[in-house]
Amino acid sequence: MIAPSRVLRLAAAALVLAAMAACTREVDVGELRAAIGDSPVVMLSTTTCGYCRQLRADLGDWGVDFEDLDVESDQNGWDAYEQVNGRGVPILIIGDAVLHGYEPERARSLLAQANLLPES
Repeated sequence: MIAPSRVLRLAAAALVLAAMAACTREVDVGELRAAIGDSPVVMLSTTTCGYCRQLRADLGDWGVDFEDLDVESDQNGWDAYEQVNGRGVPILIIGDAVLHGYEPERARSLLAQANLLPES
């Protein structure tokens, strides 16, 4: 017989895995690009998000040109947000890579890999 506490732990683990699977979805890059355009770097953001403000400043400091789409006021921004399974902002799209959240080191690394950081 399985102990009730073990059954609860297994059930909880199964729920967590199911939730994670529901949140994970392949991004159709063609559809995403139809919403966001051809700019190699696109940020999905809001005007009130502090992390979005900081990422804008970082991109500016690094000399990176980017398109900024407000997910609250721009339909293309909202469409892109849904396509990448947005759970918050900022979301940075660099080529085909999608970075959720404020991760400046990761963003800079992806920009460097894509040769999108200007020479200093």
